[in-house]
Amino acid sequence: MPGHRTVLFASFDTSQFKDPEAHYINYENHTNFPIINNVPATLNFTISARNVSSITPTINFTSNGIDGLGNYIDTFKIPKINFIDQKIFFTARFKDGVIPFKREPLIKSTDEYITTYNSGDTIRLFNTDNESLLLRETDLTLSLLSGDTIISAESVKFETNFNALSADIGGYFKGYVTSAISGTDFRIKISYDSKSTSFNKSITAVSSPFDIHPDTGVFDVRKRNENNDQTQNYKDLIYQEVLLDNPSFFNGLLGQSVGSKNSSPETLGIKTFEKSANFVANTTDPDYCNIKALLSMFNSMEIDFEDYNQQFPPSLTRLVDILSVSPSKQMPKQNEYQLNFNDRGFTSKTVFGKNKGDYLPLETTILYTGEDSKFILAYEKFSENYTLVNTNILSAVSVDYTGINSYALSSYNDTWGWGLVIPKGTTGIDVLDYYEFYDYNNTIDGTIMEDFIDYTNSKCTYLQAVTSYNQIMDKDGIADNLLQYNLYTNCGLIGEEVVIPATSIANNASIYNTSNSNNTSTYNTNNNISNSNQGSSGY
Repeated sequence: MPGHRTVLFASFDTSQFKDPEAHYINYENHTNFPIINNVPATLNFTISARNVSSITPTINFTSNGIDGLGNYIDTFKIPKINFIDQKIFFTARFKDGVIPFKREPLIKSTDEYITTYNSGDTIRLFNTDNESLLLRETDLTLSLLSGDTIISAESVKFETNFNALSADIGGYFKGYVTSAISGTDFRIKISYDSKSTSFNKSITAVSSPFDIHPDTGVFDVRKRNENNDQTQNYKDLIYQEVLLDNPSFFNGLLGQSVGSKNSSPETLGIKTFEKSANFVANTTDPDYCNIKALLSMFNSMEIDFEDYNQQFPPSLTRLVDILSVSPSKQMPKQNEYQLNFNDRGFTSKTVFGKNKGDYLPLETTILYTGEDSKFILAYEKFSENYTLVNTNILSAVSVDYTGINSYALSSYNDTWGWGLVIPKGTTGIDVLDYYEFYDYNNTIDGTIMEDFIDYTNSKCTYLQAVTSYNQIMDKDGIADNLLQYNLYTNCGLIGEEVVIPATSIANNASIYNTSNSNNTSTYNTNNNISNSNQGSSGY
């Protein structure tokens, strides 16, 4: 076929080579997929036809573009934990299965190629109309999904380097998305619908799911004694009428310096009070002490350990110290106390006397043995002490049964084994001179115990509904959420406003842009990706 130029694309089996991406993260390849690597100095290979119709293009989403060159690597998926107004970076990579399209050189649109056939099969399709593998106007669309619902353009903004791609790169584009709403199961969706007659392909791909949390954070952890209201403490010391009538100095100046009980735990008033109040636990209790104090204990006892000597900012150090405590000692614990008998004169029994039931008249109360037995309270009038006694007195020597397993409380005698402190020989109705009897409410106190975390603090939202260790320490768990929010906020990665140009992006863009423009494209979700270049290019 003289008088024309033909381009052949050849691929060779390099399955024995190391994947240049997977190798450096110690990813073990247990498949027979081919691996792309630098070509050795000497290589014997056979050229074989690769029909363009056999291409099965896919789009992979990662945070940095590394998803394997033969192996599939899911290490760098879009992070699960994100926040409102945070730039969520992504790279969309076009691949044929596990092989990226970028391995094939970019074809310049100025070259003329024809269709080459071999026994009726197309080897590679680049025709003189330059319509092969092109992305034209409205070919590519980005959107953000919540479940299966597309988020409106008013709440989501995308920005990519789509206009900045030069003729030397291709096969991917990258950018970031910001969202003004929070929720779970978000995914970035890319839709490619080719208008080319020679490469009529439609591809829809979505990223791995991720969450977007409020920019105020999800969890706020407060230790015991991190509820000091230093502003109010200063106000309590005001005795001059002029200051009582005009407390602006304490609210606006001094109060802002030391903070209140609702301030950040890093404020001066809360931090200094916590260090003083928790000094013993922070420095000498191996269950709850700070990491620095724990290492000091190891050194004093000459215990060998691996010291990384890592230095963290104060707010991050506080979180690391808290998370280093065993989760079993962090999780909220209910007060299991069941001997709260003294009602102190209160009739509601919501706080005092929770386990004290109704009064049992000695003359009319009938008790039971066996399955119907129960505990009752014996109140000693002299000492004002309560004794828990069991009505199942089957081993008693003398019981006046009124039925098969029933007997009257008024028939009491000292063989019942209740241990009542009364004169010897006192029985029956005479017991009322020394004791009163009440039902026993078999319930626990139920209040939250403040061993380490202050769950009574209204600002504390940490581990409130946790049922397992994995929810705290697993990847993307509560610990990860706390640490990432701290890093993002202190590094200024949350809350940066993305400025969207007033002028809409022009038309006709492709993944492989042959211009050398260094501008970036900014656009709302569901807008078709486009730029100001009118020429199309292939990949």
